[in-house]
Amino acid sequence: MEHQQPSTDKDVLNKGITRLLMALPFIFLGPSLIYMGAESDHPIIFLMPGILFCALAILFMFQGINIILDSMFKTDKKR
Repeated sequence: MEHQQPSTDKDVLNKGITRLLMALPFIFLGPSLIYMGAESDHPIIFLMPGILFCALAILFMFQGINIILDSMFKTDKKR
């Protein structure tokens, strides 16, 4: 018997790459805002959005990598 390797689902792969690209601005904005908050007289204005942006970057990167791995290795088509 021949075992065919399942091919990568291109639509799901594009969705994962899009999610990683959505994380890109947050990767730069979060640490920049935290740095600006550390130097500021009123740090809460910059620290809270900076921490939120860092958390969003981590979330989007995790989801993007998870979606990309699902597109490559998941065999059922219930995505």
